[in-house]
Amino acid sequence: MQVTADCLDPTYATPVIDSQTDETAPTPHHRVRGHFKDTNIQFTIYLHSQENKAQWKGRFFQYTYPIVFPGAQDTSMADDRAIGFALSSGGYAVQAGNKSVALGYRHAAAAAKFAKTVAAEYYASDRPIYGYLYGPSGGSLQTVGAAENTTGVWEGFVPLVQAVPQPTSYNFLGRAAAQLILGDKDDQIRAALLPGGSGDPYAGLDEAERAMLKEVHALGIPWKGWEYPDYLLGRTEWQSGGLNQSAPLANDPTYVNDFWNTEGYLGTENSALGERVRAKLAGAGDTVANRWNIANRFYYRYLVPAASEGWIGLDQFRKADGTPLYPQRPVSAPPLSAAVSGYTPFDGSVNGKVIAVSNLYDTDALPLHTDWYRQRVEASLGSAAADTYRVYFNDHADHQDAPVAGERAKHLVNWYGMAEQALRDVAAWVEDGVTPPASTRYQVNDAQIVVPDNAAARRGIQPTVDLTAQSKKIASTRVGQAVTLKAKAQVPPGAGEIVKAEWDVDGDGVYTDAPLTRTGNVVTLQTTATFDQPGTYLVALRVSSERDGDPTARFALAQNLDRVQVVVTPAG
Repeated sequence: MQVTADCLDPTYATPVIDSQTDETAPTPHHRVRGHFKDTNIQFTIYLHSQENKAQWKGRFFQYTYPIVFPGAQDTSMADDRAIGFALSSGGYAVQAGNKSVALGYRHAAAAAKFAKTVAAEYYASDRPIYGYLYGPSGGSLQTVGAAENTTGVWEGFVPLVQAVPQPTSYNFLGRAAAQLILGDKDDQIRAALLPGGSGDPYAGLDEAERAMLKEVHALGIPWKGWEYPDYLLGRTEWQSGGLNQSAPLANDPTYVNDFWNTEGYLGTENSALGERVRAKLAGAGDTVANRWNIANRFYYRYLVPAASEGWIGLDQFRKADGTPLYPQRPVSAPPLSAAVSGYTPFDGSVNGKVIAVSNLYDTDALPLHTDWYRQRVEASLGSAAADTYRVYFNDHADHQDAPVAGERAKHLVNWYGMAEQALRDVAAWVEDGVTPPASTRYQVNDAQIVVPDNAAARRGIQPTVDLTAQSKKIASTRVGQAVTLKAKAQVPPGAGEIVKAEWDVDGDGVYTDAPLTRTGNVVTLQTTATFDQPGTYLVALRVSSERDGDPTARFALAQNLDRVQVVVTPAG
């Protein structure tokens, strides 16, 4: 459904204001709560406080997400960060949703349009109001749905950790297959890929394991995901077995029988991987549930779309002439993304400026899929895409947008500041014609997104860090003997200055400030470290940059880190 600035959506025709209050947290603001009559959709508008009305610059920022996170109230209430960011960025905040599931973009559009009338009256202004919609994962589906199917509601869009309408959930199924075959080899694969590791994740694997490892990463699942194998393989507590599905496929009830009994399927295949799959079934017990559990993990092999659709992660299952290697299922379930996005075609026909922000450690919304949609936009808009669309990839960042802590802080940064900077960039692009920094430069190699090491070559908005110990990426020392750590951090052209640095010498994810002698687009740091216990340490340096070089900034900080391996042996 197309939504314009002037149309009236009959489902959301009657907005009702339920309350207006002056709030003090997280910062003083005027809050308007309401709902749409005869629906379960509520909305909240967060306006500047009376004394800060002059800070409004004629814009608003609107977050969208389709479901309620555990522990959250509902999707119509913005969190403190979203409120603080919007108000500090010259905008008011808007959010619409409910206490369960709110799909598509129509409810968000209705809330955005009504909020404009509320804001015009509150700020006593007839100036044009510019809107910017953003959301992660499922919210990115809604954001793209709005970008392709609305005009005059929002002028800019920032899809975060971009999801797309992929054929089957092969990003999750492939990881479930890897869990089955590689679950007891995760430590050695991780060790090979760590800084200072061998660099050969196939070492020590048998034929079946090597075949599985190659297959899962040819799907586009990042190698970097092995840094946190419990998440990659679906073993974290909150995933609750989400990669382990034993339920029959309602849309394809005969699949399990074919998988285990029909020639061409892995369950009957004369290969090392086929033998391993049959052995896994025998070991678990040959029950109907276990047959489905294993067969479901490999369903992606048997739903391979036409090569022209651009899903290069599935090209490994084609013959040289482009036809499928394996039997293909006659039916498939409609992707969940269809309803979440409002049944958007994802043809790239965006109406407004768009900056997509995705992360290179993301095993849920694959970095490869951001490139898939970029190609759609360029095919749809032609030369106009250069003045419409940007892609920013972030290194050392995954799918989760919460502040990183514990195990994740050892190798990941909080990427949300880069999302905030993208929102500010898209606003300046729309309102003032300020061209944002260039897209991240990257190549697609074997379904993996590969970026240059150097910020000047990489572009985008994230700083880069090059850290060495004794001028190497792996160093050896003894207990009590000093190791010299040197680093160079730099910011891409036009993306700001390094304003903060932090050391994690013990490799435990706890960082301490590293005082800078100056801010700048290139900074160097040096320190010495000693260790009082033998062991292997992954020493990290984390840096933050800010567009205007402001070391006191709370929002829109771009972070990155680098690590080296230090092997400490006993003294003497």
